[in-house]
Amino acid sequence: MRLYLTQRRYYAIAVQPDLFGSPVIVRYWGSRLSRFGQVITEPYSPDRLNELDKERKAHGYVLS
Repeated sequence: MRLYLTQRRYYAIAVQPDLFGSPVIVRYWGSRLSRFGQVITEPYSPDRLNELDKERKAHGYVLS
């Protein structure tokens, strides 16, 4: 799991198997000050994983 942090927000990316055993990217994000957050799942692609990494860094997140 990759965990990205800012002072008030978090963003995590994990590669996990879905119910059928195929790999998927699971993204979690929310406020570090709240227990609520959001989750989205999308098909796995190494290119997409690298793209998400670049987006997070461009938005000021630091890999923790």
